[in-house]
Parts: sequence; structure tokens; C-alpha cells
Amino acid sequence: MWTFSLSHRGVLLGLLASLIWSGHSTVSSLGISVGLQPMDFAALRVLGAGGLLLPYLWKRRTLVQRLGLARCVLLILCAGVPYSLFLTQALNYAPVSHNGVVCMGMVPLLALLIKWLWFKETPGRRSVQGMLILLAGLGLFALSVLTGTLGEVWKGDLLFLLCACLWALFGILTARWQVPALTATAICGVGSLPYLVPYVWWLEPARLAEVSASQWLLQLLYQGPIVAGVAIYAYSRCAASMGAERAALFSAIVPAGTAVVGLLVLAQPVAGLQWLGIGLLTLGIIWTLTGPPGIRRATAG
Repeated sequence: MWTFSLSHRGVLLGLLASLIWSGHSTVSSLGISVGLQPMDFAALRVLGAGGLLLPYLWKRRTLVQRLGLARCVLLILCAGVPYSLFLTQALNYAPVSHNGVVCMGMVPLLALLIKWLWFKETPGRRSVQGMLILLAGLGLFALSVLTGTLGEVWKGDLLFLLCACLWALFGILTARWQVPALTATAICGVGSLPYLVPYVWWLEPARLAEVSASQWLLQLLYQGPIVAGVAIYAYSRCAASMGAERAALFSAIVPAGTAVVGLLVLAQPVAGLQWLGIGLLTLGIIWTLTGPPGIRRATAG
């Protein structure tokens, strides 16, 4: 009889996180179209997630103290407001479509490399095979997305790559340090609250007053509790259940998910190469998830 195991739960959590990330570009595009800027999105993420989770983190302050200041700061850097600022700055140089391919799409490969080069954990053959299939799918996306003149786009792509490194590291660290998912989410949200001080100082009331209340509410809910809360929580739980390397696979769905959401919500067409890329991404994820973890710690000599 089929039973609902921790691994099955991890798959559902990973799919939930990837679904939220897939809709992020579309929702952000709606905000940009009415005058919101990248720094506004960062503030909404901090306010929505940090303000909501502050009471929870206060009750768990003993656990945070045991974790230590250095580890907390590193988690905040990886998934808090610094990550958001790097990401939003990248959007000043490169289009949103590059975010899906360069940032989220590269997370599985970077997670594998970080564990191999830094933590000396050698990936198994099936993991490498699945990663090659994923890269082929992402390559097809890149052919149809990463087009146009170079200009300053390379600056944005480098920042997207930095964000991918930070996100991969976040999944690895929360799993290795056994940080409870909601606690990791609260640390990132609450630890980013100081960002609101300079943001309010340089606030432009006239510009922000032009944005409707309904748009503010939509962005506050999506950028804050949903993206900076539920998505980080789901990803952390997925990493704890399945391991950081396998959890990172779900970020590879985001380029495909973004294309599908854009088709359904914004009526943006999906190219044939993108559909082929979706098929390869799906195959690579299934191939890796259905095999053994296949990671062994390297030994000296």
C-alpha cells in the first residue's frame, strides 16, 4: 500500500515553493506597471514577513541564541533583505526572464558544487546524470530567453548568479545546522527589518500615493507572507526532508513555471524551445528524485 512518507511531503513542499516563485515575476510585473520600484518590493517583503514573524521569533529566542549570531547573519545574507536587494538591483540591468534562467535555474548545479567543493560530499552518478539533463533543459530556455544586445545585461546576470549561490547555500546550511523551517524563515524576515529605516528615510510619498490600495495589498501579501514567508518555509522543510541537493532541484522548475504562469495570466506566448525545455527539466528532476541520494563524503588519501 502506498503511504504518505516524509519524502512525498518534501516533494509537495518543493512544488509549493516553486509554484510561488514561478508567479513572482508575473505579480512583480503587475506592480512595476503601476509605478513600484525594486526597492519597494524589498521593503514589502521585509514588512510582510518580518512584522508577521516577530512575535514567533521572540518566543524562540533561546533557540536563536544557541544558533549564534554568525550563523543567523549568514542565513539573513542568503535569504533575507541582502538577497532581495541583489536581486532587485539585477533587474535594473537584465530583464525578469533572466531571473528564472540564471538565478533560480542554476541553484541545483550550484548546490551540488558547493557540497562537493566546500563540504567534500561527492555526488553520485545518478545525480550527475540528472543535473546534465537539467542543464540541457535550461540551455533550451536560454536560447529563447537570453537574447538581444549585451549592453549592461551581463552585470544583471552576474548578480543573478550571486543570488543563485546565496539561495543554494541557504538550503545547505539550514539542512546541515538542522534549523527548523519556520525559525529559519523568521530569522531572515525579522533580521531584515532594519532595512525599513533607510527605506522610510528616502521614501517618496508622492510617487507611492499614485499606487492603488488594492495593488499595495496584493504586493504586500505576495512579496511578504507568501514569497518571504511560505516559500522560504516550504523550501526549508523540503531541504530538511529530502536533503539540500534534492530540494534545490525544485528551483529548476521556476523558468518553466514562470513561462506557464505568464501564458495563463499575461497571455505571453511560450516558444517551442521552451516547451521542449520544460520536458527536459521534468525528466531531469524525475530521474534524480527517483534514484538513491548517491552522495558520499570524500575521504583523504
